[in-house]
Amino acid sequence: MKSSYLRNISIIATVFIFLILFLALANLYISIQLRDEFLNYDRSKIVSIAKLCAHYLTTYKNQSERNYLFRNLSNAFTVDHLIISDTLGNKIFDSRSILVDLNFSSRKIDYSLFFETLPGADEMVQAGDNFIFHNGTPPFYLYISLSPAYSAVFGNIFKWHVFYITLSLIFVGFLGIFLIRNLFLPMRYVANVARELGVELKKEDFVSETFNEIFKKMKLKEEMLVEFSGYIAHEFRNSLAAIIGLAHLVEKRKKPASDIIKECRTMEELIARLLEYSRPVELVVSPVDVRQLIDDAVARVSLPERIQIKKKIAKHLPTIHGDYDLLHAALINLLKNSIEAIEDKGTITVDIHFDEDILSIAITDNGCGLDAQELEKVFSPFYSKKESGMGLGLAYVKKIVEIHNGRIEVNSKKGQGTTFTLKLPREH
Repeated sequence: MKSSYLRNISIIATVFIFLILFLALANLYISIQLRDEFLNYDRSKIVSIAKLCAHYLTTYKNQSERNYLFRNLSNAFTVDHLIISDTLGNKIFDSRSILVDLNFSSRKIDYSLFFETLPGADEMVQAGDNFIFHNGTPPFYLYISLSPAYSAVFGNIFKWHVFYITLSLIFVGFLGIFLIRNLFLPMRYVANVARELGVELKKEDFVSETFNEIFKKMKLKEEMLVEFSGYIAHEFRNSLAAIIGLAHLVEKRKKPASDIIKECRTMEELIARLLEYSRPVELVVSPVDVRQLIDDAVARVSLPERIQIKKKIAKHLPTIHGDYDLLHAALINLLKNSIEAIEDKGTITVDIHFDEDILSIAITDNGCGLDAQELEKVFSPFYSKKESGMGLGLAYVKKIVEIHNGRIEVNSKKGQGTTFTLKLPREH
């Protein structure tokens, strides 16, 4: 059924997997944002230092005074190493030089030891904890070594974090597939067995309730098999006894031989009906017009004048998919059963409506009704209140409904009538 427990579990498992993926992606996004924040913090810090350096270079002409300010600036920003040079690589200041050197500009620095390429104007290049910024006005290179450089530290953490998330997702993916596969194999097996036995899957207490229902059905089938064997043995014993008796009478010329043929044909008919009931039924699924199905079934039965049929059919009925001939046979059986249950004048009501992808066909009569004991056996093969009946009619109806993944329900009270309700899914 579409609203089965198995389908609901599938939805929950899918939502759970997508939730894990969403949390992993959200974690990755937050990590990227944090990395960008740390990276921007380091870069903003270097740009601020560059602005102050540019101010000192343009404001203070005395190199000793500028070096003093640069040194204080280096200490204030907790810079591990700070170098200022012109665009040709001539040093203007080096924080690691203890003495003030008036000829400091004559010393060159090779930035290629730290960086593969140099930045353009107002651009920055990073190599681990080392940064170089090209100030535009006035033009100079600002080399800074941060200890620690948060962007570099967090960059390494971020790489491991991405590796961890990727590895976790792969592991969770394989684990999820393994668990879901091993979870659904027994559940699918139980669902298939339940469907074959006509057991409705329970949403609550799936294992206990469903297994209890399956056990009851299997026990019932075992009882039916015993009853079936007893019925066959009884009928065949009676027929054989009748044939032997007739053979003796024919031998004595007290009965015609045609009576033996008649009894054999009775046995043949019994065997044919038993085979029809017991053999597997193959569905020929096609779109079924429900209104036409009901009209054809009503037209097919022989309706006495004392009984009238009322139809209550919903205005909007969608087309269902099923085996038209089998459903037609099931409805005819139910209508015949209702006609036989009405001894005097009566009414049969056919009520059809569609709700949540389930078609409900209720056939109600105001006949003799059934008591509690009869209700328990009403769908059992070979149970019949008619002397000439084999009791296969309602059992065959139940079989047809169940192979359509539907179910049949019965409500009845002795002396007040009976209602058989067929509930069929829209799609087989």
